[in-house]
Amino acid sequence: MRFSKFCATLLSTALLTGQSVAQSSFQNAAPSDNAPATVDENIGTPAMWRVTDADSEFFLLGTFHILPPELKWRTPAFEEAFKKAETVYFEVDSNNANEAAKATHAIMTQGINPDGGRITNLLTDENATKFRQIVSELNLPLSGIDTLRPWRASLSLSYKFIKDLGFNPESGVESALTGEARGNGKKMQFFETISQQLSFFANLSPETEMNMLVETIENWEDQKEGMYSLLEAWSTGNVDFLKDEMITSMRDNHPEAYKALIVDRNKAWAEEIAQVMNAESGVAMVAVGAGHLVGGENSVPALLAAMGFEVSRYGLETAANDNTLQEAGDDIGDLLQAVGEE
Repeated sequence: MRFSKFCATLLSTALLTGQSVAQSSFQNAAPSDNAPATVDENIGTPAMWRVTDADSEFFLLGTFHILPPELKWRTPAFEEAFKKAETVYFEVDSNNANEAAKATHAIMTQGINPDGGRITNLLTDENATKFRQIVSELNLPLSGIDTLRPWRASLSLSYKFIKDLGFNPESGVESALTGEARGNGKKMQFFETISQQLSFFANLSPETEMNMLVETIENWEDQKEGMYSLLEAWSTGNVDFLKDEMITSMRDNHPEAYKALIVDRNKAWAEEIAQVMNAESGVAMVAVGAGHLVGGENSVPALLAAMGFEVSRYGLETAANDNTLQEAGDDIGDLLQAVGEE
């Protein structure tokens, strides 16, 4: 199976951005024929880490920004950590109306080919034909998608495909936690703005953003299987699979994107966390895309460990001793099988 590694990284690191981009591209688009079956009971155990010094404790949760509504991912270990956390850190504040307006402006100014060029004129004949087919399958207007820059088109196609599978941004980890954190009076902090996230894509070189789109097109048939493989890995805390599929391949094949989307952002976040832990005491939680926590020496946990903090996986013992969570793999497998039969 080959699955677009750009798409994989998108799903775990910047799908909140993809959501803003995509919604502006297909506000009135009808759903495609990719809707999954409904599964009543599915339990996930996403990976977490614990970071400590003498008087501070941070819990790191690797998130999936858009999930099937049926999936239950809140483990006892997570519940305990979230209850203790006084502050919760997210990538962006997707509910900030002012930021949303800025993002819309950025999308319109940075996401459209400035010279009026069309994507289909930049692709090979074979890929242009396949691009048109994909757009048609997703019930999107070719006239609108064809004038986008390649990075925006890639995000829009991938997001629409995922949403049509039955995944819902309202079921994503961040959507659940932002409302709950606000309702419980927890302090919320955000590492980036939506406009900043958009700039990471908009500032990619023309060659890299075209590679992003071409990889998405050429591996389109693997999108569904790849998406659910990622979901299963995230749901069962399989950090090795996530690292190999999302991070290692991007590092080896697309170094510019790897640096812009993963390394530079991880370093900035780790430095911000370190500054807070060195200056203050207390308990906090960080909820960011899973790809940022599993990337080896440049992952956020590894960077914090290199700074001298105590870092360890969190919640493994609790999961191992919980009979309900022991059945998570079977439940997730049932969900994947049900979707795969559609």
